Amino acid sequence: MWREKIISLLILFVVVGFQSIPAASGSPVGFDVRQHLSTVTRYEVGKHYRGGSDEAVPPVPSGCVPIHLNLVARHGTRAPTKKRIKQLDELIAKVSKLDRKDGSKVPAWLKDFHSPWEGRTYGGELLPEGEQELYELGQRLRERYPTLFQYDYHPDVYPITATQVARSAASAVAFGMGLFEGKGRLGGSNHRAFSVITDSRDRDIHLRFHESCMAYKESKKLRKPAVQVFQDDVYRQVAAAVGPRYELDLTHEDVEGFWLLCKEEASLLNITDRACGLFNAAEVELLEWADDVQAHHLKGYGEAINYQMGVPLLEDVVSSMDQSIAADKGTQKNGAVESARLRVAHAETVIPFTCLLGLFMEGGDVKSLQSEKSMKHPARPPHQRVWKGSVVAPFGANTALVLYKCPKKAEGTVSSAENASEYLVQVLHNEKPISMPACNGRHFCPFTEFKETVAGPHLKNTFETVCKVEVTPPKISWPRRVYQRVSQILQWPFQTANLNSPDSRTCKAY
Repeated sequence: MWREKIISLLILFVVVGFQSIPAASGSPVGFDVRQHLSTVTRYEVGKHYRGGSDEAVPPVPSGCVPIHLNLVARHGTRAPTKKRIKQLDELIAKVSKLDRKDGSKVPAWLKDFHSPWEGRTYGGELLPEGEQELYELGQRLRERYPTLFQYDYHPDVYPITATQVARSAASAVAFGMGLFEGKGRLGGSNHRAFSVITDSRDRDIHLRFHESCMAYKESKKLRKPAVQVFQDDVYRQVAAAVGPRYELDLTHEDVEGFWLLCKEEASLLNITDRACGLFNAAEVELLEWADDVQAHHLKGYGEAINYQMGVPLLEDVVSSMDQSIAADKGTQKNGAVESARLRVAHAETVIPFTCLLGLFMEGGDVKSLQSEKSMKHPARPPHQRVWKGSVVAPFGANTALVLYKCPKKAEGTVSSAENASEYLVQVLHNEKPISMPACNGRHFCPFTEFKETVAGPHLKNTFETVCKVEVTPPKISWPRRVYQRVSQILQWPFQTANLNSPDSRTCKAY
């Protein structure tokens, strides 16, 4: 089955890849490459950029008040990882050997090129810009929901969890500092000490499930080569356009390296006129699309297991809302009343979680989502697409679910479908309200319906059943089986004799 999927995926990518790059020279007025860096996009850019897909948001129904909040966030802007730094170091070596022909059109910066991260032996740490992103997110959430964050800090009221990866834990600390600033007695800003809980790195099925799910890892290993073939084809198309422009003999590996450098420079250093300047707008959008397709197929809707493995996180979210409702109704017997459950993790956490909620689906194919089918890739530029890494999972990306308590309607009175429920769920992505396709496209979904139509189709799974690797014993030919059986029969008398020999008797310790 997997072999057939890989072949069909490869054929699809090759067919898609043979389309040519639209003719374009330069970049249109107002084009900002920093809006097209897929998942390397800075939060402030991704938060505000929607590509013209803003939708009308209804106000909170009258009388409804928030009683609980769930947050799933990605860490803030980080330095290039060691893997990326190694790729950039390799690019330096390649650039020095590039065939520049007469060199008249080669950009000046490229003639003496050095990577800003050249020679670093470590990477991936949270940058000051990333700290600021999460710190300010905490401040804005407290300001937006003052009734939820009015209480003194207690770990049972405001549990904060993160993965054991340093940039995730540091982001959780920065977030908590913004959230609880002024609530304590530490320093000039009256900070408050708080705890950040992490699970074991090799068994974190709530926030780092992609590392614990063996079936997913095997599936990804099988699918990744076809995705790489697709991306390489895009890089070749771009190389064919960029090379002659600067009189450079570029390979697809060179374009891959320069695109990586462009993303890191534009996102982390706000440098857009060096590596990014090699590409025009059409080429940038094509390269961005290639990254988005990769994220779609390996982390998103491209294969159901990508998000199925996130079911423990979804269970935790639904359970927290159930507990909050029980506490509100007075049926919770003991313990503090939790106001918010706050989590900081990775793009590999946020992307599957948005899929479980049915957000950013191409064509709004709810039935395919509810039956957990693989979905088609996002459309190639210049066609508009819903799935964009810069929106779904930029640095600092976050999805929040707010549980509202609404007044009960008097018997016999007419009320809207949304207000007919005592508890409603609203979803915000990157702090903006977003409709739920699996709840008939509503912004405020009755909690019972949310459990049934949004979460329900996925909660029939368990992490164990989704992630179990089926081991098929190898088929043994009949001559081999006969040989093994005859060997067992011939060896049986000697095995029996050995059992009765003095050396085979059990040793006892005295």
